[in-house]
Parts: sequence; structure tokens; C-alpha cells
Amino acid sequence: MADSATTQNLIEDDYTDFPPDPFDIFDPSQKNDPYPLYAKLRAESPVHHLEADDIYVVSRFDDLMHMVRDTDTYSSKFTQSPSGFRRRSRMGTEMQQSMVMQNFTGLRILIGTDPPDHTTLRRLVTKPFTPRNIGAREERIRSLTNELVDNLIAARDSDGVSDLVDHIAYPLPVIVIAEVMGIPPERREDFKRWSDAFVGGFDAAIDAARMEERRADMMAMFQYFGEVVAERQEHPKDDLISMILESTEGEDAKLSVPEVIMFCVLLLVAGNETTTNLIGNLWTALWDNPDQLEKLRNDRSLIPSAVEEGLRYDSPVQALFRITTRETELAGVRLPAEARLMPLFASGNHDESHYPQAEKFLVDRNPTDHMGFGAGIHLCLGAPLARLETQIALEIMLDRLPNLKPAGEPTRTESLMLRGFTKMPVTW
Repeated sequence: MADSATTQNLIEDDYTDFPPDPFDIFDPSQKNDPYPLYAKLRAESPVHHLEADDIYVVSRFDDLMHMVRDTDTYSSKFTQSPSGFRRRSRMGTEMQQSMVMQNFTGLRILIGTDPPDHTTLRRLVTKPFTPRNIGAREERIRSLTNELVDNLIAARDSDGVSDLVDHIAYPLPVIVIAEVMGIPPERREDFKRWSDAFVGGFDAAIDAARMEERRADMMAMFQYFGEVVAERQEHPKDDLISMILESTEGEDAKLSVPEVIMFCVLLLVAGNETTTNLIGNLWTALWDNPDQLEKLRNDRSLIPSAVEEGLRYDSPVQALFRITTRETELAGVRLPAEARLMPLFASGNHDESHYPQAEKFLVDRNPTDHMGFGAGIHLCLGAPLARLETQIALEIMLDRLPNLKPAGEPTRTESLMLRGFTKMPVTW
């Protein structure tokens, strides 16, 4: 791994190589509201080459759907590519790859594989996320949410203010996914730190010192899951990790120990970041649209639809990555083989040609084809669980926290890939 001085020199050199790009989605100034820039991309440059990063940004709904359906041309093996972003400063790429991606090159990772490997891997880990198994957790999620609302109420300061992320949006999905994996929920503070470290490699601005701290946290996370996997090999339990280790689909289908560890890491991160961000984003949209909040208060049957609209309107996961396997053309733009692409799902969710009045938040829209959980074969494995958690949380909070409202400026995540909040002071 490059030392701090070397890395900083590389960063500074890369910044001087390219002129400013009017479609620079990585510009930190876009963090608070990237959607006007997305609209400009769709209108003027729907497949836009960011030269500084040597990556093509895809922003229209139809083009995105074409990409996720054509896995032969648009591969998910982005992390297996020997080359990353040209401008290392954008997303900490050089250090991010040194810490994680290069260590796992050649491993089968669910989000970084194509068929037939992806089909096999998904089958190995699907059972805990079937509708039947998810439905069986409803009572537990409802009980847990009520406990967390109690904690939110008890944590009010002298001004009657408490934090929605700290007490509900973060602990709810972390405790649930920990129980699925058979991990003590008491480790959730570690989970929070580790998850932040994992997604921190995609921050809009990151320096070498902070990245080194995150590297240490990530190594601690991998070590912890390595110990858990080793323990489950000796003493299996009724949990997801044991189920994967005991799979009997054949030696070629079974995950190796490093692959199981990496799956645990990704499941932990995805299992908490998505729901945490969704809850915060959804409440923000409701507060920004009081007529829609009132409609929801008066008709609780709209809660499932409101959750889907929240996923469309302000997606917790803004984008992922793909790489071309051959030279091809997309929206009139020639793409070379091994072109790195960023399918901007959040932009597709605002495509006016697909969603009339796309910039409006409407709780009765019920956009069932949105890309808030991705799309195609990589549709988020935990989507049904995230939906159930958010629906229950919204229902209970509407019941128990009348007139819930912001009580100060929230703090957004620094990640460019994920959109949500790390702090959200509220009162009621």
C-alpha cells in the first residue's frame, strides 16, 4: 500500500491532468441535492465519459434497464478489473483496492459475479430471505421497533430532542441482520464503525490518515468474521453463516471460507446501510411534502406504497458499477472493451420519460419497477426484509410519535454511492 506522502502526490498530480467537467457527479458540492445534475445528464449526456476517472456514467431509465439485463456485455466483475479509477482522490480508489479488492481478487462475491456463478451463489444464500422466512420475523421486528421507540423517547434532552438515526434507523436493521447471521447484537457499535469504514472508501473527500483508520477498522471486521466462521465450522448453529458452510450442493458450489467471510461483510453493510438510509430519506421526503404526510396519516394502507415511492424518490443506493466485456454501443456512445461504467440508478428513478411528475414525491404512486434496490439479477437480496423493516418502523412511528418533525440540521453521509444521514435530530 502506498504511503501517505506518495498517495497525496498522486492525488495532486491527477487533479491537474483534467479540466473541470460540468457533469462531475463526484463533486462534493452535489452531495446535498444531486438530482438537478442527474436531470442535466439525462437531457444532455445520458452516457457521459468522466475523463478524470475514466468512467462512463449512465443516467436514463431505459439504458440502465438494458445494461442490467445484458449481463454478457455489462459484467458485474468490476472489482476484478486490474485498473480502477484514474483519479485516485475521487473515491480513495488506490487505497480502497489495496485494503480490500486486491485481497479478494478471484473470489466469488455475490455483487461481483455474473451467471452461472451468480446463480449458484444466490441460491446458496437465498433461504433466509424468502417471503415465508421474512414474514416469520414480523413479530420480532415489530417488538424491536417498539423497544427502539422507547429508547428514542427516553433519550430526549432538556429541549425534547432525540436522534432518529442513533435510536431507530440504525439499530433496527443492524439488530435484525445480526440475528439472521447469528451474531450477538451487542456488537452493533462495532458493526456501525466497521460499516462506516467499508463505505468510507467511497467518500467524496478522504485523506490518507482517515483512510488508514478505516483500513484498521476493516481489518478488524474481517478478523472478527473469520473467527465467527471458524467457530461455526466447529459448532454449527441455526443461522445463515452455518447454513452457507453446510451447503451440500457440491464442492464446486460451496463457498470457500474467504468467500463466506466476504459475504458476511457485504451482508452486514448492505443489511444496515440500505434500511438506515431509507428510513431517514423517507421521513425527510415526508417532512418536505406535508400534504403527502397528512395523506399517509389519514390512510395507513398507503404505507407500502409510500415506502416504494421513498425508494424511487431518494434512493439509499445511488449507483453501482459495471465493466464491458467487449466493445459495444449504448445510447449512441461507443464503449470500448473493459470500459468502466457507473449505472446511476437514482437518476433512472427520476427519468421523466418513465415516471410522470418524477420530481414530485407522491405516496400513492406505488412505483413497483423502480431501481431503488438495483435491478435485474442483482436485485438486492435483502429487499423484502428492508421493506418490512421500513413499513413497520413507519407505521409505529406514525402511531407513537405524533407530529414527529426535524429539530435541527441533519448530517448527511459522506459517501458518493450511498445517500442518507448519520445524524437526524427530531422532536414531537
